[in-house]
Amino acid sequence: MLEDTPMIRDLVDWAREHRTSLHQDIEIYQDPLTGLSFRAAKSLPQATKIVNCSYQITLSYLNAISASSVFQNHKSVLFPPGFINALKQEDPNIIGHFFLVQQFLMREKSFWSPYIKLLPQPNEPERLAIPNWWPEADRQFLGGTNAEPPIKKREELWRGEWSKGVALLRERFENWEEYTYPLYQWAATIFGSRSFRASLTIPDGLMEQSETPPDDRSLTLDHIKKDRFSVLLPLMDIGNHSGVNQVDWLPDAIGGHFSLSIRNTIAEGSQIFNYYGNKSNSELLVAYGFLLPNPENDKVNLKLTPSPDGMQLRRSQSCHVFHEHTQAEQEFMFHVKTSNGEAGLQELLKSFSEGFMDTMICMVASARERKFIIENPGYCIEKDAAPFGGPLSRAFIHAVSLICKKLQYEMERTEISGANLGEPKNQNQRIALGYRHNQLRVLEAVLDRAVNYLQRAISFNHLCSHNSPRSEANDKANFLSLECAFGWLQMDYRREHDAVMKLIAKDQEEPLPLNWAAVIEDWDRTYWIVWILLLWMLWLRNPDEFQAGYLNDLWRWQSDWYSDFQAEKGKPGSQLTGTLYASASEEATIDDTIQGITQLPGLGFDQGPLQRFDFRTEITNYISYLVKEETVLLPYTMQHPPQKGAQTPQLMLYISLNSSRYSSRNNF
Repeated sequence: MLEDTPMIRDLVDWAREHRTSLHQDIEIYQDPLTGLSFRAAKSLPQATKIVNCSYQITLSYLNAISASSVFQNHKSVLFPPGFINALKQEDPNIIGHFFLVQQFLMREKSFWSPYIKLLPQPNEPERLAIPNWWPEADRQFLGGTNAEPPIKKREELWRGEWSKGVALLRERFENWEEYTYPLYQWAATIFGSRSFRASLTIPDGLMEQSETPPDDRSLTLDHIKKDRFSVLLPLMDIGNHSGVNQVDWLPDAIGGHFSLSIRNTIAEGSQIFNYYGNKSNSELLVAYGFLLPNPENDKVNLKLTPSPDGMQLRRSQSCHVFHEHTQAEQEFMFHVKTSNGEAGLQELLKSFSEGFMDTMICMVASARERKFIIENPGYCIEKDAAPFGGPLSRAFIHAVSLICKKLQYEMERTEISGANLGEPKNQNQRIALGYRHNQLRVLEAVLDRAVNYLQRAISFNHLCSHNSPRSEANDKANFLSLECAFGWLQMDYRREHDAVMKLIAKDQEEPLPLNWAAVIEDWDRTYWIVWILLLWMLWLRNPDEFQAGYLNDLWRWQSDWYSDFQAEKGKPGSQLTGTLYASASEEATIDDTIQGITQLPGLGFDQGPLQRFDFRTEITNYISYLVKEETVLLPYTMQHPPQKGAQTPQLMLYISLNSSRYSSRNNF
């Protein structure tokens, strides 16, 4: 059965005349939501071929160049050789678009006239559906969303393609002035919303019948392999998309047709859907003008911009996959989606598309971490079942922190851009508003999961746990706040702590007890250097105290760092010698504080190698480098008055541990 309209009957009759068949139990009907659609008039068994489309009626670049006896131009006026030769190497798709414009202008004289008449016409923007054809008032509802950039990019791309093509036709082709931009935009829209990938549609065997020169045949086969153009399949393109792949595409070079076959039994009266690929709602909206109601289709694009060094580092990893024919700007375009699993690290990682976290790691890697990645190209953090606690723990937490900021920014940008839109007045605006709400829902859900994980990861450490939940990863990796670090000193070295606090309070002109939230606003790096120098002083005064428990691992961590630093410093061309990684004001504060500590009476700091200026300078330079490399700006929740409970961004020190023997410490 067919929808009783002359144009549909003409299309089916024309298709049958040219060896294209529609299964006898399939009807074409007008669905209120999906438009022209396939429907089963009777129950259909699996593997039923519902459409067999002859390659003789396909329309593409191949017809424009008469690539073979199968792909003819059907008496269309040939485009000038200069036009074809200039575009066929890199832009065969442009030739295909101009060829469709030509067929539209030919009207009834076109071989494809029965097909083109049934397409949405250039003067029917509501049928063309995609946002590029929406009125400006409707497109404003997409402002600030993921859909806005690709819509603008499409417009720029199409105008550029048209300008390139029409410049080659100008004064060289009859009626060239009729090839206007609106018609080119229409043709590009038809190809973009209805065509099939050449690599999945055109078997190599069809090109064996080509009479074109071998070089041209090789070029065409390369275009097909790399999908540099797409193919329109009349009649078959009526099938709509539901997001579920229940069909098979079956190219047949010997039979000369391309078939659409169903995988499962279809009940009588059911619509039969094609499958456009695993596309998000962003892709569906931009390319086809509709959304699917499935939450799993809601994804938010996240574009990363690695530095040249970060880009090179990422490309050195064996898990980095980048196809040569993929557009360059897509290499570091990722997406985020909601995950239906329980809270936890693995579910958080599943929220991001493959490669996102490893790219973030390469962007934030310290010198030590870069060295590890270069020496271990097969290690990728997304493949590690326990990335926090592994060799890139610091970079991993740094990346999670930046991800939280990026998600928060995207949420705020989307909310602000839609704040004054008002109520939707038509279907386009309703679609856009629904899309906007879904984007916010995804961002909010993943942000909440990322923030919760980050806080759990950085809240527990073995110096002062604050009664926070402990994970196995915390036995290998800890993040310390200055509040915690000096609080530990207060527990185990009370006299030393009190004396040092007086020096810091005097320098900062702050009362005791210190308000660390105020101190860290400008001086967190400075006092991390001071704290680690204090560790050195304590160790030099009595190394035996560092032989067991957490002090042993703490000292082993920094002494391993010192050994690596010394080795690196000794290499030719090293930049580490004689460098203090601090500003002039920080340097003065560090010197004054350390001088003051070494002169404190009765603490035993007035003896030893740190009294020597050259050794103290060397150790201070080393520690400043350690602090630069191993601290991360993180949103730490203060544990003590006067700012208790306030989340305060500050540098937290990453410490790699190799012990699981700790028991929880009391709060300081």
